[in-house]
Amino acid sequence: MTGISGKGFPSEGEFDRAWDGLTGVTGHARLPGPGFNDGTPVEAISPAGLTGLEFDGTAIGRAWLSGLGFNRGAPVDVLVALLDAGEAAFLWREDLPAEVIDAAVVHELREVRATAAESGRLSPAQCERLIAATPEPRLRALFAELAEDAEADRRRPRVRRGVASAPHPDATPPRTPAEIAAMAADVPDIPANHRTYALWWIGALHDDADAMRRLASSPKLLIRRSVARAPRLPADVAALLAGDPDDTVRLFLAESCDDAPPEMLLEVAGWWEGSLSFPGRPRSHPRFPRTGLLHLASDPNPRLRALALIDPAATAELADQFAHDPDPVTRAAAAADHRLTPESLRRLAADPDHSVRRPARLNPSLPTDTLVKLLLDPDSAREAARNPAIPVPVMHHMITLTAQGT
Repeated sequence: MTGISGKGFPSEGEFDRAWDGLTGVTGHARLPGPGFNDGTPVEAISPAGLTGLEFDGTAIGRAWLSGLGFNRGAPVDVLVALLDAGEAAFLWREDLPAEVIDAAVVHELREVRATAAESGRLSPAQCERLIAATPEPRLRALFAELAEDAEADRRRPRVRRGVASAPHPDATPPRTPAEIAAMAADVPDIPANHRTYALWWIGALHDDADAMRRLASSPKLLIRRSVARAPRLPADVAALLAGDPDDTVRLFLAESCDDAPPEMLLEVAGWWEGSLSFPGRPRSHPRFPRTGLLHLASDPNPRLRALALIDPAATAELADQFAHDPDPVTRAAAAADHRLTPESLRRLAADPDHSVRRPARLNPSLPTDTLVKLLLDPDSAREAARNPAIPVPVMHHMITLTAQGT
């Protein structure tokens, strides 16, 4: 049996030493704290390395760096240390603290500065510092061009997500009922499987309650879908669209409109997996029902069954029951629940379905011994490194070990 180089699976004794190495532990007293909620024996953080184990800096180390960049528990100092190690892909994140971007734009590594520039997330002041910190003339000119493009984008009128842009800058939407009717008459019929963006001129009228009321009753599918993208709608209009026979009309209403009825949001949640364009919807919708859902625990639809866990009255026993559910959708919901027993989390972290394994591996309640095993396996190291329960000193130690192993 070999070490952690990816050529074999370490023994339990090797794993004990591996966690000691990851944390820099030299003894075995109990220290409560983040990442040690299962009582794993540790004593103190020290600079010690992986004791008695072969370290594959290429496979595991790169996976650690990649995963830590998207670890929501990683503070600014860890993220800046990742930049120093040459890991910059996480700069595309939308939730980064400004201090991380500030460090990236003046970083000594050209690759880090280039990624920051390409991310499109820089303020004008950060763009100026980036250009000033770049000695290479050609790269400085490229960064200046990117900054000009970004500034031009900021000056353009903002188009809401899911709404098509106007055909040209001088395009004006209809204003009077007669003009609106004339534009609506020219809208083509579309098949139900048409990939739809809301018509630009209807998007421009989204704040006009009377126009939305007239257009919502249109027999044309493209028009009703366009109205459903409105951020706010009168209650009667939202109710009308909530009963539309077209699934996409109801989906657009769930994604975009704050006035979507709760019962329709629940119905959409029963068949929609979610999208990158509207992450979290419909479950993140402010009107999504979050109480009175326990009756769904026995629903034949696994998506609705899983929703019982978000009810405040749901118990740890229900979570553990769902951990044994035959459907991966329901097991995945259980895998993200912090109340799961250690035994269930260990099992779900090795589930044959990746949609179940992933939330289990990111669950901060995952037992430390299982987390360490996952961190030392090239096939799971990247996901495990995203677990927010990893103590910050361990994060730093992982970065150091990677630098030493490459």
